[in-house]
Amino acid sequence: MVSEENYLCVECEEDYTDKDASELEAKGYCKNCWRKKQKEEEPKKEIKDKVKEAKEFLKNPNLFEMISITELDKMIVGEEETRKVIVLCGYGGRLVENSQIASFNLLINDDAGVGKDYVAGKSLGLLPKLDYIKKTRISSTVLNYWHNASDEPQWTWDGKVLYLEDISETILNHDVFKVMCSSGSSASIVIDKKVVDLEIKGKPVMITTTATATPSAELVRRFVILDLNSSKDQTREIMKRHSEFRKKGIIPVCNEKIRFAMQFLKRVKVKIEFADLIYEHFPTKNIIMRTHYPRFLDFISASTAFHQFQRKKDKDKFYLAEEQDYEIARKCFLKLCSNKYMIPLTINQKKILNAFEKEPLLEGTIAKLHASKMNFMSDRALSYNLSLLAQYGILETTETTNAQNKTITLFRLAGSYKPNEKITIPTYKEICSFTSPPSPPSIPSTTSSSSIPTKKGNNNDFLEEAKVTKHETGVSNNINLKEMRELNKIMEDFE
Repeated sequence: MVSEENYLCVECEEDYTDKDASELEAKGYCKNCWRKKQKEEEPKKEIKDKVKEAKEFLKNPNLFEMISITELDKMIVGEEETRKVIVLCGYGGRLVENSQIASFNLLINDDAGVGKDYVAGKSLGLLPKLDYIKKTRISSTVLNYWHNASDEPQWTWDGKVLYLEDISETILNHDVFKVMCSSGSSASIVIDKKVVDLEIKGKPVMITTTATATPSAELVRRFVILDLNSSKDQTREIMKRHSEFRKKGIIPVCNEKIRFAMQFLKRVKVKIEFADLIYEHFPTKNIIMRTHYPRFLDFISASTAFHQFQRKKDKDKFYLAEEQDYEIARKCFLKLCSNKYMIPLTINQKKILNAFEKEPLLEGTIAKLHASKMNFMSDRALSYNLSLLAQYGILETTETTNAQNKTITLFRLAGSYKPNEKITIPTYKEICSFTSPPSPPSIPSTTSSSSIPTKKGNNNDFLEEAKVTKHETGVSNNINLKEMRELNKIMEDFE
Protein backbone atom coordinates (compact mmCIF):
# COMPACT_ATOMS: atom_id res chain seq x y z
CA MET A 1 0.00 0.00 0.00
CA VAL A 2 1.37 3.40 -1.08
CA SER A 3 1.33 6.02 1.65
CA GLU A 4 -0.16 9.41 0.99
CA GLU A 5 1.20 12.69 2.31
CA ASN A 6 -0.81 15.72 3.31
CA TYR A 7 -0.21 19.13 1.71
CA LEU A 8 -1.61 22.56 2.42
CA CYS A 9 -2.89 24.50 -0.65
CA VAL A 10 -1.57 28.07 -0.69
CA GLU A 11 -4.76 29.26 -2.40
CA CYS A 12 -7.67 27.67 -0.50
CA GLU A 13 -5.59 26.62 2.58
CA GLU A 14 -7.21 23.21 2.54
CA ASP A 15 -5.36 19.94 3.03
CA TYR A 16 -5.02 17.69 0.04
CA THR A 17 -3.40 14.34 -0.65
CA ASP A 18 -2.18 13.11 -4.00
CA LYS A 19 -0.05 10.14 -4.97
CA ASP A 20 1.17 11.94 -8.09
CA ALA A 21 1.56 15.38 -6.55
CA SER A 22 5.17 16.05 -7.59
CA GLU A 23 4.22 18.97 -9.86
CA LEU A 24 1.47 20.17 -7.58
CA GLU A 25 3.76 20.03 -4.55
CA ALA A 26 6.22 22.35 -6.25
CA LYS A 27 3.44 24.80 -7.02
CA GLY A 28 1.72 24.39 -3.70
CA TYR A 29 -1.81 24.13 -5.10
CA CYS A 30 -4.46 21.48 -4.87
CA LYS A 31 -5.78 20.10 -8.14
CA ASN A 32 -8.86 22.32 -8.22
CA CYS A 33 -6.95 25.50 -7.47
CA TRP A 34 -4.18 24.53 -9.90
CA ARG A 35 -6.65 24.02 -12.77
CA LYS A 36 -8.33 27.31 -11.90
CA LYS A 37 -4.97 29.14 -11.90
CA GLN A 38 -4.04 27.64 -15.27
CA LYS A 39 -7.28 28.91 -16.80
CA GLU A 40 -6.61 32.38 -15.40
CA GLU A 41 -3.11 32.39 -16.88
CA GLU A 42 -4.29 31.48 -20.38
CA PRO A 43 -5.52 35.01 -21.34
CA LYS A 44 -2.27 36.53 -20.01
CA LYS A 45 -0.20 34.13 -22.09
CA GLU A 46 -2.33 34.90 -25.13
CA ILE A 47 -1.74 38.64 -24.70
CA LYS A 48 1.99 38.09 -24.21
CA ASP A 49 2.10 36.08 -27.43
CA LYS A 50 0.22 38.85 -29.27
CA VAL A 51 2.64 41.46 -27.95
CA LYS A 52 5.64 39.39 -29.02
CA GLU A 53 4.16 38.94 -32.48
CA ALA A 54 3.41 42.67 -32.73
CA LYS A 55 6.96 43.55 -31.71
CA GLU A 56 8.42 41.30 -34.40
CA PHE A 57 6.11 42.87 -36.97
CA LEU A 58 7.20 46.41 -36.03
CA LYS A 59 10.86 45.40 -36.43
CA ASN A 60 10.36 44.54 -40.09
CA PRO A 61 12.48 46.92 -42.24
CA ASN A 62 9.73 46.91 -44.89
CA LEU A 63 7.05 48.01 -42.40
CA PHE A 64 5.97 51.08 -44.39
CA GLU A 65 5.55 49.13 -47.62
CA MET A 66 3.83 46.24 -45.86
CA ILE A 67 1.09 48.55 -44.60
CA SER A 68 0.76 51.20 -47.32
CA ILE A 69 1.05 48.75 -50.21
CA THR A 70 0.64 45.07 -49.35
CA GLU A 71 -2.06 45.31 -46.68
CA LEU A 72 -4.02 48.20 -48.18
CA ASP A 73 -3.92 46.51 -51.60
CA LYS A 74 -6.62 44.23 -50.24
CA MET A 75 -9.02 47.15 -49.91
CA ILE A 76 -7.85 49.86 -52.32
CA VAL A 77 -7.22 49.54 -56.05
CA GLY A 78 -4.16 51.50 -57.17
CA GLU A 79 -3.57 54.90 -55.52
CA GLU A 80 -0.24 53.66 -54.13
CA GLU A 81 1.29 57.14 -53.92
CA THR A 82 -1.85 58.53 -52.28
CA ARG A 83 -1.87 55.76 -49.71
CA LYS A 84 1.76 56.36 -48.85
CA VAL A 85 1.11 60.05 -48.12
CA ILE A 86 -1.87 59.22 -45.89
CA VAL A 87 0.04 56.51 -44.01
CA LEU A 88 3.12 58.72 -43.57
CA CYS A 89 1.10 61.65 -42.19
CA GLY A 90 -1.53 59.70 -40.25
CA TYR A 91 0.53 56.86 -38.86
CA GLY A 92 3.97 58.46 -38.63
CA GLY A 93 3.18 62.15 -38.25
CA ARG A 94 1.20 61.71 -35.04
CA LEU A 95 4.29 60.11 -33.44
CA VAL A 96 6.73 63.03 -33.86
CA GLU A 97 7.06 65.21 -30.77
CA ASN A 98 9.44 67.82 -32.20
CA SER A 99 7.67 68.72 -35.45
CA GLN A 100 5.99 71.81 -36.86
CA ILE A 101 2.44 71.72 -35.60
CA ALA A 102 0.69 71.77 -38.99
CA SER A 103 3.10 69.64 -41.06
CA PHE A 104 0.87 66.58 -41.32
CA ASN A 105 -2.52 68.17 -42.04
CA LEU A 106 -3.95 66.70 -45.26
CA LEU A 107 -6.72 68.01 -47.50
CA ILE A 108 -7.78 65.29 -49.94
CA ASN A 109 -9.39 67.22 -52.77
CA ASP A 110 -10.81 65.75 -55.97
CA ASP A 111 -14.00 65.54 -57.99
CA ALA A 112 -17.11 63.95 -56.49
CA GLY A 113 -17.32 60.19 -56.97
CA VAL A 114 -13.59 59.59 -57.36
CA GLY A 115 -13.42 57.76 -54.02
CA LYS A 116 -11.78 60.24 -51.64
CA ASP A 117 -13.65 59.13 -48.54
CA TYR A 118 -13.23 55.45 -49.31
CA VAL A 119 -9.47 55.71 -49.86
CA ALA A 120 -8.97 57.92 -46.80
CA GLY A 121 -11.16 55.80 -44.53
CA LYS A 122 -9.56 52.50 -45.53
CA SER A 123 -6.04 53.92 -45.37
CA LEU A 124 -6.63 55.13 -41.80
CA GLY A 125 -8.50 52.01 -40.73
CA LEU A 126 -5.44 50.34 -39.18
CA LEU A 127 -4.86 53.10 -36.62
CA PRO A 128 -5.51 52.20 -32.95
CA LYS A 129 -9.17 52.80 -32.16
CA LEU A 130 -8.39 55.09 -29.22
CA ASP A 131 -6.20 57.34 -31.39
CA TYR A 132 -8.47 57.65 -34.43
CA ILE A 133 -11.54 59.91 -34.46
CA LYS A 134 -13.74 60.06 -37.53
CA LYS A 135 -16.65 62.46 -38.06
CA THR A 136 -18.90 62.76 -41.08
CA ARG A 137 -20.35 66.07 -39.93
CA ILE A 138 -19.05 68.82 -37.68
CA SER A 139 -20.12 72.36 -36.79
CA SER A 140 -17.87 75.38 -37.19
CA THR A 141 -17.31 75.92 -33.46
CA VAL A 142 -17.38 72.39 -32.04
CA LEU A 143 -13.58 72.36 -31.77
CA ASN A 144 -13.87 75.05 -29.10
CA TYR A 145 -15.76 72.67 -26.84
CA TRP A 146 -14.63 69.19 -27.85
CA HIS A 147 -12.58 67.52 -25.07
CA ASN A 148 -12.34 70.76 -23.12
CA ALA A 149 -9.48 70.68 -20.61
CA SER A 150 -11.69 71.76 -17.71
CA ASP A 151 -13.97 68.75 -18.23
CA GLU A 152 -11.29 66.27 -19.35
CA PRO A 153 -7.99 67.42 -17.81
CA GLN A 154 -6.12 64.26 -18.88
CA TRP A 155 -7.21 64.43 -22.52
CA THR A 156 -4.82 65.62 -25.22
CA TRP A 157 -5.15 65.68 -28.99
CA ASP A 158 -1.43 64.96 -29.34
CA GLY A 159 -0.89 61.59 -30.98
CA LYS A 160 -4.45 61.50 -32.35
CA VAL A 161 -5.74 61.55 -35.92
CA LEU A 162 -8.94 63.48 -36.63
CA TYR A 163 -10.57 62.57 -39.93
CA LEU A 164 -13.34 64.90 -41.13
CA GLU A 165 -15.23 63.54 -44.11
CA ASP A 166 -16.50 65.78 -46.91
CA ILE A 167 -15.92 69.08 -45.15
CA SER A 168 -17.68 72.22 -46.42
CA GLU A 169 -15.94 75.41 -47.49
CA THR A 170 -17.65 77.28 -44.64
CA ILE A 171 -16.04 74.98 -42.07
CA LEU A 172 -12.72 74.76 -43.90
CA ASN A 173 -12.18 78.52 -43.92
CA HIS A 174 -13.76 79.22 -40.52
CA ASP A 175 -11.50 80.99 -38.01
CA VAL A 176 -11.95 78.32 -35.32
CA PHE A 177 -11.00 75.56 -37.72
CA LYS A 178 -7.95 77.45 -38.98
CA VAL A 179 -6.73 78.05 -35.44
CA MET A 180 -7.25 74.42 -34.44
CA CYS A 181 -5.36 73.03 -37.42
CA SER A 182 -2.36 75.23 -36.70
CA SER A 183 -2.07 75.75 -32.96
CA GLY A 184 -4.73 73.94 -30.97
CA SER A 185 -7.69 75.83 -29.60
CA SER A 186 -8.28 78.37 -26.84
CA ALA A 187 -11.36 80.56 -26.58
CA SER A 188 -13.26 82.82 -24.20
CA ILE A 189 -17.04 82.76 -24.50
CA VAL A 190 -19.96 84.17 -22.53
CA ILE A 191 -22.33 81.74 -20.77
CA ASP A 192 -25.08 83.15 -18.54
CA LYS A 193 -23.42 86.57 -18.65
CA LYS A 194 -20.11 85.14 -17.41
CA VAL A 195 -16.85 84.79 -19.34
CA VAL A 196 -15.77 81.16 -19.61
CA ASP A 197 -12.30 80.19 -20.83
CA LEU A 198 -12.13 77.05 -22.97
CA GLU A 199 -8.85 75.29 -23.67
CA ILE A 200 -8.26 72.28 -25.88
CA LYS A 201 -4.96 70.52 -25.16
CA GLY A 202 -2.77 69.29 -27.97
CA LYS A 203 -3.19 69.20 -31.71
CA PRO A 204 -4.21 66.18 -33.79
CA VAL A 205 -3.15 65.28 -37.30
CA MET A 206 -6.12 66.63 -39.27
CA ILE A 207 -7.17 64.83 -42.44
CA THR A 208 -10.15 66.08 -44.42
CA THR A 209 -11.80 65.38 -47.76
CA THR A 210 -13.68 67.80 -49.99
CA ALA A 211 -14.84 68.01 -53.59
CA THR A 212 -15.88 71.65 -53.85
CA ALA A 213 -14.20 73.65 -51.08
CA THR A 214 -11.37 75.99 -52.05
CA PRO A 215 -8.90 76.64 -49.22
CA SER A 216 -7.64 80.18 -48.80
CA ALA A 217 -3.97 80.99 -49.34
CA GLU A 218 -3.64 81.18 -45.56
CA LEU A 219 -5.04 77.67 -45.15
CA VAL A 220 -2.75 76.28 -47.86
CA ARG A 221 0.14 77.00 -45.50
CA ARG A 222 -1.53 74.76 -42.93
CA PHE A 223 -2.52 71.88 -45.21
CA VAL A 224 -1.01 69.90 -48.01
CA ILE A 225 -3.42 69.04 -50.81
CA LEU A 226 -3.68 65.50 -52.09
CA ASP A 227 -5.56 64.26 -55.14
CA LEU A 228 -6.49 60.84 -56.53
CA ASN A 229 -6.26 59.05 -59.85
CA SER A 230 -9.41 59.81 -61.87
CA SER A 231 -8.30 58.17 -65.12
CA LYS A 232 -10.38 55.74 -67.15
CA ASP A 233 -7.80 53.01 -66.53
CA GLN A 234 -8.24 53.44 -62.79
CA THR A 235 -12.03 53.17 -63.16
CA ARG A 236 -11.62 49.96 -65.14
CA GLU A 237 -9.32 48.44 -62.52
CA ILE A 238 -11.78 49.29 -59.73
CA MET A 239 -14.61 47.61 -61.65
CA LYS A 240 -12.39 44.58 -62.24
CA ARG A 241 -11.58 44.28 -58.52
CA HIS A 242 -15.26 44.50 -57.55
CA SER A 243 -16.05 41.70 -60.00
CA GLU A 244 -13.26 39.48 -58.66
CA PHE A 245 -14.32 39.95 -55.06
CA ARG A 246 -18.01 39.46 -55.80
CA LYS A 247 -17.22 36.24 -57.67
CA LYS A 248 -15.37 34.85 -54.62
CA GLY A 249 -17.67 36.38 -51.99
CA ILE A 250 -14.83 38.36 -50.44
CA ILE A 251 -15.32 41.53 -48.42
CA PRO A 252 -11.92 42.85 -47.24
CA VAL A 253 -11.54 44.29 -43.75
CA CYS A 254 -8.78 45.81 -41.63
CA ASN A 255 -6.32 43.31 -40.19
CA GLU A 256 -6.78 43.54 -36.43
CA LYS A 257 -3.27 42.22 -35.77
CA ILE A 258 -1.78 45.25 -37.49
CA ARG A 259 -4.11 47.61 -35.65
CA PHE A 260 -3.04 45.94 -32.38
CA ALA A 261 0.64 46.41 -33.27
CA MET A 262 0.19 50.12 -34.05
CA GLN A 263 -0.57 50.95 -30.42
CA PHE A 264 3.01 50.08 -29.43
CA LEU A 265 4.40 52.96 -31.48
CA LYS A 266 5.03 55.88 -29.12
CA ARG A 267 5.56 59.60 -29.64
CA VAL A 268 9.30 60.23 -29.96
CA LYS A 269 11.80 62.97 -30.75
CA VAL A 270 13.77 62.78 -33.99
CA LYS A 271 17.05 64.17 -35.32
CA ILE A 272 18.02 64.40 -38.99
CA GLU A 273 21.80 64.50 -38.89
CA PHE A 274 22.06 65.06 -42.65
CA ALA A 275 19.52 67.94 -42.71
CA ASP A 276 22.18 70.52 -43.62
CA LEU A 277 22.67 68.76 -46.97
CA ILE A 278 19.06 69.23 -48.08
CA TYR A 279 17.98 72.88 -48.04
CA GLU A 280 20.03 74.07 -51.03
CA HIS A 281 18.04 71.79 -53.33
CA PHE A 282 14.67 73.43 -52.62
CA PRO A 283 13.25 76.51 -54.42
CA THR A 284 13.18 79.84 -52.60
CA LYS A 285 11.07 82.02 -54.91
CA ASN A 286 7.78 81.65 -53.05
CA ILE A 287 7.48 82.58 -49.38
CA ILE A 288 5.38 79.46 -48.80
CA MET A 289 8.65 77.52 -48.68
CA ARG A 290 9.20 78.92 -45.18
CA THR A 291 6.43 76.55 -44.16
CA HIS A 292 6.82 73.91 -46.83
CA TYR A 293 10.51 73.12 -46.35
CA PRO A 294 10.16 72.37 -42.60
CA ARG A 295 7.23 70.17 -43.62
CA PHE A 296 9.56 68.09 -45.79
CA LEU A 297 11.93 67.66 -42.85
CA ASP A 298 8.97 66.62 -40.72
CA PHE A 299 8.01 64.03 -43.32
CA ILE A 300 11.48 62.52 -42.83
CA SER A 301 10.90 62.57 -39.07
CA ALA A 302 7.50 60.92 -39.52
CA SER A 303 9.11 57.96 -41.27
CA THR A 304 11.75 57.76 -38.54
CA ALA A 305 9.10 57.72 -35.80
CA PHE A 306 7.10 55.11 -37.69
CA HIS A 307 10.21 52.91 -37.92
CA GLN A 308 11.24 53.57 -34.32
CA PHE A 309 11.77 49.85 -33.61
CA GLN A 310 14.48 49.82 -36.29
CA ARG A 311 16.17 53.17 -35.65
CA LYS A 312 19.12 53.99 -33.43
CA LYS A 313 18.93 56.50 -30.59
CA ASP A 314 21.62 58.96 -29.56
CA LYS A 315 22.67 59.71 -26.00
CA ASP A 316 19.83 62.25 -25.68
CA LYS A 317 17.29 59.58 -26.72
CA PHE A 318 16.55 61.18 -30.08
CA TYR A 319 15.76 58.69 -32.83
CA LEU A 320 18.07 59.16 -35.81
CA ALA A 321 16.73 59.43 -39.37
CA GLU A 322 18.22 57.24 -42.07
CA GLU A 323 18.30 57.02 -45.85
CA GLN A 324 15.03 55.10 -46.00
CA ASP A 325 13.24 57.94 -44.18
CA TYR A 326 14.55 60.55 -46.64
CA GLU A 327 13.46 58.48 -49.64
CA ILE A 328 9.97 57.88 -48.26
CA ALA A 329 9.54 61.61 -47.58
CA ARG A 330 10.90 62.48 -51.02
CA LYS A 331 8.44 60.26 -52.87
CA CYS A 332 5.50 61.51 -50.81
CA PHE A 333 6.49 65.12 -51.44
CA LEU A 334 6.72 64.54 -55.18
CA LYS A 335 3.14 63.27 -55.09
CA LEU A 336 1.96 66.37 -53.22
CA CYS A 337 3.77 69.00 -55.28
CA SER A 338 2.76 69.14 -58.94
CA ASN A 339 4.57 72.40 -59.82
CA LYS A 340 8.13 73.60 -59.52
CA TYR A 341 7.24 76.03 -56.72
CA MET A 342 6.01 73.12 -54.58
CA ILE A 343 2.75 74.96 -53.92
CA PRO A 344 -0.16 72.60 -53.13
CA LEU A 345 -2.95 73.11 -55.68
CA THR A 346 -6.60 72.03 -55.54
CA ILE A 347 -8.08 69.90 -58.29
CA ASN A 348 -9.73 72.95 -59.87
CA GLN A 349 -6.53 74.97 -59.72
CA LYS A 350 -4.74 72.12 -61.49
CA LYS A 351 -7.42 72.16 -64.20
CA ILE A 352 -6.91 75.91 -64.68
CA LEU A 353 -3.15 75.48 -64.84
CA ASN A 354 -3.54 72.59 -67.29
CA ALA A 355 -5.52 74.83 -69.65
CA PHE A 356 -2.74 77.44 -69.60
CA GLU A 357 -0.04 74.79 -70.04
CA LYS A 358 -1.79 73.38 -73.11
CA GLU A 359 -1.85 76.87 -74.62
CA PRO A 360 1.12 78.83 -73.20
CA LEU A 361 0.03 81.99 -75.05
CA LEU A 362 -3.49 81.86 -73.60
CA GLU A 363 -4.56 85.18 -72.11
CA GLY A 364 -7.91 86.60 -71.13
CA THR A 365 -10.26 88.18 -68.69
CA ILE A 366 -12.22 86.13 -66.18
CA ALA A 367 -15.30 86.32 -68.39
CA LYS A 368 -13.42 85.28 -71.53
CA LEU A 369 -11.62 82.39 -69.84
CA HIS A 370 -14.84 81.18 -68.24
CA ALA A 371 -16.69 81.23 -71.53
CA SER A 372 -14.01 79.48 -73.58
CA LYS A 373 -11.80 77.22 -71.48
CA MET A 374 -12.78 77.11 -67.82
CA ASN A 375 -16.52 76.63 -67.47
CA PHE A 376 -16.10 73.71 -65.03
CA MET A 377 -16.71 76.16 -62.17
CA SER A 378 -18.68 79.34 -61.63
CA ASP A 379 -17.20 82.65 -62.79
CA ARG A 380 -17.00 83.75 -59.16
CA ALA A 381 -15.03 80.64 -58.16
CA LEU A 382 -12.84 81.07 -61.24
CA SER A 383 -12.07 84.65 -60.25
CA TYR A 384 -11.01 83.53 -56.77
CA ASN A 385 -8.79 80.71 -58.04
CA LEU A 386 -7.16 82.83 -60.76
CA SER A 387 -6.30 85.41 -58.12
CA LEU A 388 -4.76 82.73 -55.89
CA LEU A 389 -2.64 81.37 -58.74
CA ALA A 390 -1.45 84.91 -59.45
CA GLN A 391 -0.66 85.33 -55.76
CA TYR A 392 1.40 82.12 -55.89
CA GLY A 393 3.41 83.49 -58.83
CA ILE A 394 2.18 80.84 -61.27
CA LEU A 395 0.04 83.34 -63.19
CA GLU A 396 0.60 87.04 -63.76
CA THR A 397 -1.83 89.85 -64.45
CA THR A 398 -1.80 92.91 -66.63
CA GLU A 399 -4.30 95.73 -66.93
CA THR A 400 -5.62 97.19 -70.17
CA THR A 401 -8.68 99.05 -71.41
CA ASN A 402 -11.51 97.62 -73.47
CA ALA A 403 -13.58 99.20 -76.25
CA GLN A 404 -15.68 101.00 -73.66
CA ASN A 405 -12.50 102.50 -72.16
CA LYS A 406 -12.90 100.47 -68.95
CA THR A 407 -9.92 98.99 -67.16
CA ILE A 408 -9.88 95.19 -67.31
CA THR A 409 -7.51 92.58 -65.89
CA LEU A 410 -5.96 89.88 -68.06
CA PHE A 411 -4.53 86.62 -66.73
CA ARG A 412 -1.73 84.59 -68.31
CA LEU A 413 1.11 82.29 -67.32
CA ALA A 414 3.91 84.04 -65.44
CA GLY A 415 6.96 84.71 -67.59
CA SER A 416 9.15 82.62 -65.27
CA TYR A 417 6.79 79.65 -65.39
CA LYS A 418 7.65 77.01 -67.98
CA PRO A 419 4.70 74.81 -69.02
CA ASN A 420 4.78 71.25 -67.71
CA GLU A 421 7.99 71.87 -65.77
CA LYS A 422 7.89 69.58 -62.75
CA ILE A 423 9.84 69.69 -59.55
CA THR A 424 12.80 67.47 -58.83
CA ILE A 425 14.09 66.47 -55.43
CA PRO A 426 17.50 64.76 -55.40
CA THR A 427 17.84 61.28 -53.97
CA TYR A 428 19.65 60.64 -50.72
CA LYS A 429 22.75 59.44 -52.55
CA GLU A 430 22.71 62.57 -54.71
CA ILE A 431 22.63 64.98 -51.76
CA CYS A 432 25.44 63.04 -50.13
CA SER A 433 27.55 63.18 -53.27
CA PHE A 434 28.20 66.91 -52.85
CA THR A 435 30.09 66.31 -49.63
CA SER A 436 31.37 63.27 -47.84
CA PRO A 437 29.94 63.27 -44.32
CA PRO A 438 29.61 60.01 -42.40
CA SER A 439 26.55 58.31 -43.85
CA PRO A 440 23.85 57.08 -41.48
CA PRO A 441 23.10 53.35 -41.62
CA SER A 442 21.19 52.58 -44.78
CA ILE A 443 18.10 50.43 -45.22
CA PRO A 444 16.77 49.70 -48.72
CA SER A 445 14.30 52.49 -49.46
CA THR A 446 11.98 50.56 -51.73
CA THR A 447 10.68 47.04 -51.73
CA SER A 448 8.31 45.68 -54.32
CA SER A 449 5.13 44.18 -52.95
CA SER A 450 5.96 40.93 -54.71
CA SER A 451 9.07 40.52 -52.55
CA ILE A 452 7.17 40.86 -49.28
CA PRO A 453 6.20 37.43 -47.93
CA THR A 454 2.47 36.86 -47.59
CA LYS A 455 2.30 33.19 -46.65
CA LYS A 456 1.08 32.22 -43.23
CA GLY A 457 3.75 31.58 -40.66
CA ASN A 458 5.70 33.60 -38.12
CA ASN A 459 4.45 37.18 -38.36
CA ASN A 460 3.53 37.01 -42.04
CA ASP A 461 -0.08 36.14 -41.32
CA PHE A 462 -0.45 39.86 -40.60
CA LEU A 463 -0.83 40.11 -44.36
CA GLU A 464 -3.36 37.35 -44.91
CA GLU A 465 -6.42 38.28 -46.90
CA ALA A 466 -9.45 38.57 -44.63
CA LYS A 467 -12.75 36.97 -45.64
CA VAL A 468 -15.81 37.88 -43.66
CA THR A 469 -19.55 37.71 -44.00
CA LYS A 470 -20.47 41.31 -43.30
CA HIS A 471 -19.14 44.85 -43.64
CA GLU A 472 -17.49 46.76 -40.84
CA THR A 473 -19.94 49.23 -39.34
CA GLY A 474 -17.36 51.92 -38.62
CA VAL A 475 -14.88 52.87 -35.95
CA SER A 476 -15.74 51.44 -32.57
CA ASN A 477 -14.63 52.63 -29.17
CA ASN A 478 -15.59 49.42 -27.37
CA ILE A 479 -12.59 48.25 -25.36
CA ASN A 480 -12.19 45.09 -23.30
CA LEU A 481 -11.15 46.70 -20.01
CA LYS A 482 -9.81 43.50 -18.46
CA GLU A 483 -7.64 42.84 -21.49
CA MET A 484 -6.48 46.46 -21.50
CA ARG A 485 -5.39 46.20 -17.86
CA GLU A 486 -3.38 43.10 -18.62
CA LEU A 487 -1.97 44.74 -21.73
CA ASN A 488 -0.92 47.86 -19.83
CA LYS A 489 1.07 45.74 -17.37
CA ILE A 490 2.91 44.08 -20.23
CA MET A 491 3.45 47.38 -22.07
CA GLU A 492 5.34 48.81 -19.09
CA ASP A 493 8.17 46.36 -19.77
CA PHE A 494 7.65 46.18 -23.50
CA GLU A 495 10.82 47.92 -24.58
